Amino acid sequence: MRRLAAAILAVLLLAGPARAANPPAGLIIIEPYGPGSITDRIVGLLKPALEKQTGHPVIVEHDGANSLAKLAAAKPDGHTVIVVDLLSVEIAEAIGKAPRLSALTPVAKLTGPGSVALVVPESSPIKNWADFAAAAKTRTLSVALPGRVSAAGVPLALMEKALGVHFNDVAAADRDTILGALAGRKADAAFLVTATVVPASGAPAPPVRPIATFGAQRNPRLPGVPTFQEEIGKPRNSTTTAIAAFGPTGLDAVALKRLITAFTAAGQAVKTQPAAARLAIDVADAGLLRQTMERDSRVIKEVKDLLH
Repeated sequence: MRRLAAAILAVLLLAGPARAANPPAGLIIIEPYGPGSITDRIVGLLKPALEKQTGHPVIVEHDGANSLAKLAAAKPDGHTVIVVDLLSVEIAEAIGKAPRLSALTPVAKLTGPGSVALVVPESSPIKNWADFAAAAKTRTLSVALPGRVSAAGVPLALMEKALGVHFNDVAAADRDTILGALAGRKADAAFLVTATVVPASGAPAPPVRPIATFGAQRNPRLPGVPTFQEEIGKPRNSTTTAIAAFGPTGLDAVALKRLITAFTAAGQAVKTQPAAARLAIDVADAGLLRQTMERDSRVIKEVKDLLH
């Protein structure tokens, strides 16, 4: 009996560490911008569907400025990804303020293209793009935005290049601060996400006048607002951003396919939810994400010197 007990104990001692060292293979999603951010909301909506697809828990970790470095150090086994605002991170890389996103493995584009709109207060004497351009050449205008290393950085640089002027930046980290800068006359104009300029269900439109959007086509809900490239008469002067998922460097083909399958299936599962439409969730595989990155690289290269 003693020998049997000793044998059982030996087996338990050997088996215990093995189970601890090999927990069920879940998915860790690194989210850089914090709880309540647009990326966090998108991950939160996709999470139940991802758990159903993978059969394992999905853990969300908010790691701020260390997020890209943390992913770069993760094992390329398909169990860790990062979800980022694509254009902002691409700009940061281009000017040497972030680890190399291009060295990571593209997994999926999680949202459709989203543009920003140039807006002025409703009371502004600036009524359209022509007024804005004329005012910019008469005096230095101030523009509120989260910073040049943001989705609004490229549109601002494109405007400076097209008009041959410089704008004063008014730092405004979020929508409420941007609207406050306009209301308090701290800024002549500002950038807002185009989708937020139109009235939401049960909510009024913000007290601003959009004078140009920066997508390739006019927003169907703002048909009277021209695009920037229309106004300057130059094609390929559009810029959009998207939320995207990346894996570590060296992610093998089998693990990558597993992740792409999980994300695309999760996107299909939530597609009919009203929240998915508001967040523009439209999951596409790594191929489309790579095409988007190539286009963004060309645009950023044109205005790189103006993004600092």
